Amino acid sequence: MTTSKEKPPFEKIIIAGAGPSGLLLAILLAQAHIPSVVLEAWPWLDTRLRATQYGVPATRIFRRAGLLPDFRAASIPKFPTICWRRVADGEKLVSIDMSVVEDEEDRMTVLQLGHIIQIMYRHCVERYGDFIDVRFNHRILEAGQDEKGKKAWVDVEIGNEDEEKRHERMEADYIVGCDGSSSAVRRSLFGREWPGQTFDCRFIVQNVFYDGFEKHGWDGGNYMIDPEHWGLVAKRGHGGLWRVTYGDPVVGLTDEEYLARRPWHFKAILPGHPDADQYRIEQTNMYNIHNRCVPSFKVGRILLAADAAHVCNPMGGYECMTACLDVGGLADCFIGYHQCKAGEEILDTYAEVRRDIFMKYVDARSIKNLDRVSKADPWTVSETDKFFGILKELNEDKQALKDFLLKVSSIEYDFRKHYDAEPQTNGVSNNVAEKESAKEEAAASLQLQV
Repeated sequence: MTTSKEKPPFEKIIIAGAGPSGLLLAILLAQAHIPSVVLEAWPWLDTRLRATQYGVPATRIFRRAGLLPDFRAASIPKFPTICWRRVADGEKLVSIDMSVVEDEEDRMTVLQLGHIIQIMYRHCVERYGDFIDVRFNHRILEAGQDEKGKKAWVDVEIGNEDEEKRHERMEADYIVGCDGSSSAVRRSLFGREWPGQTFDCRFIVQNVFYDGFEKHGWDGGNYMIDPEHWGLVAKRGHGGLWRVTYGDPVVGLTDEEYLARRPWHFKAILPGHPDADQYRIEQTNMYNIHNRCVPSFKVGRILLAADAAHVCNPMGGYECMTACLDVGGLADCFIGYHQCKAGEEILDTYAEVRRDIFMKYVDARSIKNLDRVSKADPWTVSETDKFFGILKELNEDKQALKDFLLKVSSIEYDFRKHYDAEPQTNGVSNNVAEKESAKEEAAASLQLQV
C-alpha cells in the first residue's frame, strides 16, 4: 500500500465511453481513490433497448460497486421462471424455477440497461464526484501513445451539433476503450481488423404492452425456438411491460421492410396470436449481431474492455456478462498496481486472461445458445439437447438447483491472486478450468442474462 509520501505509479486514466462498462470501471476505480476522466461522444446517456437481465457473476460485480441496492429498488420484485418454448404451439419444453434463489443477495438482476446506466451516472456524480469527471460531447477521433511509451493520448472533438467544434489532445497514463462495438480506440489500434463473424439475420428489439401475456399465463423469460421466429419474450418492468426480441432470418431489407414483417412475427410468437391492434409497442431498436474478438486487449498503455474488445450474439446474455467481468477484473488490476501490491505486468495478465476466456468459452457457448433457438428442431430438441436434460434433473432437487444457479462460473477470474499479498476471494474462482463437464457449461449458460 502506498503511503501519503509515496507517489503512486500512475495518476490519470482516461476512459472512452460513458456506457455501462465505462461508468462501472470509473466507479470501481473511484472506490480505491483512483481518478478517471470519462469521455462520451454523445450529448446524453445511451437509452437504446439492449440488455435487461444480468446473472449471478454480474450481480457480484454490481454489489461490489455499491450499485445493487438501487438496482433492486428500481427492478421488478422477482423473476420467477426461465423457460424454452416451441413457437409452433407455444408448448413449454423445459423451465427452471428461479424463486429458489429469490432470497439470495447475488440472485439475478432484472433491469433495463438504460435505467442501469442512469443509476451508475448518478453514483458517479453524487458519490464519486471528486474522482470521476464525465464529459459529454467529447468524441474521440484517435488514440495513441508517445514513442517512449511513457504517456497515452486521445485526440478529441469537443462540442455539440449546434456549435463550432474544437479539437484537443488529452494525455493520460493509460487509455481504456470502453466505447462499444464501434470503438474509436479499437480502430486506432487495429483498423478494420476484428476477427469473427456477422450472423445472417436482423435482431429486432422492442418494448411491448399486451394483456395476452397475463391472460395466457406467461411470466418470466421465454426463449422461443423456431427457425423463422426465434427469440426471447420476457417480463421487464412494472405495469405490464414486456421485452420482445426476435431474429428475422431475411437479410438485406430496409428498416421499414423489417418493421412491415413484425406483425407476422408477433402473430406467431405471442400467446393468443394477436393482430397488430391488440398490443402496443413502445421503442424499437434493430441490430446486426456478431461474434468477434480483437487480437489483443492491450497495446502499450492502451487497453480495451467489454464491447470495444469483443462482441457476441445476445442469446444467453454473454455479451453484457463478459463486459462486467472484464471491467471488474481490469479494476482489480489497476487497483493492485496503484497500491503497489502488483507490478505493471498485471495489466498484461488482464489482457491475456480475459481474451483467453472469451476465445475458449464465451464465443462457443454464445453460439450454442443462438443455435439452440434458431437451428434446433423444435419438436425433438427437448430430448436431444443435453442442456435440457440437465435442467430437467435439477428441477427434481431444489438445493441442487440453488447451488447450480449460484455457482462460480469458469468465465470469472480473480486477478487479486496476482497481488503480492494474498487476497480474500469471496468465493470467486482463481482458475480457468481447462476442461468442463456439460453441467458446468450449462450452469455458465444459465447464470447469464436473457
